[in-house]
Amino acid sequence: MKLKPLLFSIHRWLGIGMCLLFALWFASGIVMMYVEYPELTEEERITNLPDLDISKVYLTPLQAAKSSGESNIYSRLILSTVLGRPLYQFHNAEGIALAVFADNGQLFEGLDAESAVDVAIQSGFTRTDDSPTYDKQIVVDQWSVSAVLDSSRPLHRVQINDEANTVVYISDKSGRVVRDTNRNERFWNWMGSTIHWIYPVQLRRNVDLWIQVIIVVSLIGIVSVVSGTIIGFMRIRVHKPFRGKDISPYKGFMKWHHVLGLLTLVFISTFIFSGLMSMGPWGIFDSSTSTQAQIAGYTGGEVLNLSELPQPHANAVHPKIREMEWLKISNVHYTVSTYSSGKRYVDFGSSTKDNQSLTLLAKVAEAIPNLLPNSKLLSVDFIQEHDDYYYSRHNRYRPLPIYRAKFDDAESTWYHVDLTTGEIVNRLTHAGRVERWLFNGLHSLDFQFLTQHRPLWDIIVIFLSIIGLGFSITSVVIGWRRLVS
Repeated sequence: MKLKPLLFSIHRWLGIGMCLLFALWFASGIVMMYVEYPELTEEERITNLPDLDISKVYLTPLQAAKSSGESNIYSRLILSTVLGRPLYQFHNAEGIALAVFADNGQLFEGLDAESAVDVAIQSGFTRTDDSPTYDKQIVVDQWSVSAVLDSSRPLHRVQINDEANTVVYISDKSGRVVRDTNRNERFWNWMGSTIHWIYPVQLRRNVDLWIQVIIVVSLIGIVSVVSGTIIGFMRIRVHKPFRGKDISPYKGFMKWHHVLGLLTLVFISTFIFSGLMSMGPWGIFDSSTSTQAQIAGYTGGEVLNLSELPQPHANAVHPKIREMEWLKISNVHYTVSTYSSGKRYVDFGSSTKDNQSLTLLAKVAEAIPNLLPNSKLLSVDFIQEHDDYYYSRHNRYRPLPIYRAKFDDAESTWYHVDLTTGEIVNRLTHAGRVERWLFNGLHSLDFQFLTQHRPLWDIIVIFLSIIGLGFSITSVVIGWRRLVS
């Protein structure tokens, strides 16, 4: 008898504390279906890169690195155009460690206000009638808070002054545009991602605190739903209705809250639970092995040998090159060139150019078993279409075709390999596949049989969100009346 009043009290006060947030979550989720958090997609990035003039490259990667006096310990090398000049960008595990102009070996030491505006003008984000102006240098703001930009900071913010009120963010380390936003994105994201993810920059810049806030709030929401579920079933009466006709003893908003709560129980419970799972709380989805170490087995080591890199050269068939990247597979170095069309081509530096893609496929097949040399390779599947485990969400770059390599190691690891470039796209352990369903599946209903048949997915998700919003509004009304009574 003492537990019953406690249960009611817990649900009442947790409900009062969470009801408005529940309503905002459902409403903001609908916004996020159509306006995503600002980012520079791979298509935007390639489209807006300036052309790369290979004829201006006078230094080899080794010569460029030596001209700076830096050591030869780099895991990635990219050649692109910055301020009208070819620039080598040498990367280590933390990001860009060194940037050297490929025409004279001059060290790139960042941008000032004038040069940041020049980068914006030379990108594809400006048109002839635009007049970009410098805003300021920042470390982080509301639209650049995501961790993917950490290796690019500090950032220069430049106003394009176009009709869309576009703002671009330029990395002081690479001299390239790394993010763009416009007026429409910024407006709707105040009503979408900022609310849904509890994402104000003042909180999000402290990552550990933000994670703990999301976990605690999610747990409070779960307790609120569980306690309400118990009360809901305790108070419902089907065989002997109240007043001879009502299954609920309540009236008005209380009745709507009671009935809607039971009808939407599965949806609301999975929505809140999957929100908690999005944070991977308590390390439940963490891997016990190093992805970096496994990929090093595939590439033949984490460090590029600059003296063995194929030299950049122009392609007569595809002249509009945008950037070039040096990679290696089974300790064999090669280049991946990206063109204005978005297409990528590999070059192993041999005199015969016709069989480069076949050479790559042979190297990939040779290298895949080295990802997990002590485990059995169960299968290598050729994937030409996105499926429930390999697909694009929020414009995430997911190239096709790929190989899916499955191993019988303790974590039941899968690797996805891009067959155009030979790069590892991602790794999925058994825990990662479980996370895919417990988070994305339950939270976004991004099952391929729905997302490939839009607007079916839109109709179902919006309908459920509106029902959840309606239920939350009953909570808001009941909570307000309780507080003012």
